Amino acid sequence: MASRSKLEEEILAEARSAIQRGVEAAEFSEMFFGMHGRLQQLCRRKEDRRRVAEGKLFGKLQDMFRQLQRKEAAEFEAESEALSGRLTVVVPKSLHAALKREAKGEGVSLSELIRLKLTCPFSSTIRSAFENERRKADAA
Repeated sequence: MASRSKLEEEILAEARSAIQRGVEAAEFSEMFFGMHGRLQQLCRRKEDRRRVAEGKLFGKLQDMFRQLQRKEAAEFEAESEALSGRLTVVVPKSLHAALKREAKGEGVSLSELIRLKLTCPFSSTIRSAFENERRKADAA
C-alpha cells in the first residue's frame, strides 16, 4: 500500500486533473468527499477522519471545490444575463386550449400557470397526478 503522503499527493494530482478535464462541482464533491470518494482511502478509523479533516489536503480540496462552485455560479449568472426571459414553445392546439382553460380556472395568466408548472419538480407533478387519479378511482 502506498504511504499516506504518497496517497495524498496522488489524490491532489487527481483533483487537479479532474478540474482540467472540466469536472462539475457536484461530481468533484462526490469524487473526493462522497461516501466512496478518494478521501475514504485515508479514513480507516475515527482518528484518521479527524486528521484528514484538519489536514492540508482536505483544505486544498475544499478550496478547489469552492472555486468550481464560484466558477459555475458566475457562468450561470452570465448565461442568465444574456437571456431575454422569453421562451416560445410550439405545442398542439389541444394542449394550448387545456392549459388556457386550467389557467382561467385557477385565476392566473397562462404565463403564470406555465411558470408554476415548470418550477415544480417533475416527480411531484407525476405523484400529484397519480394521487388525483387514485382518489377519483376510490370515489367511483
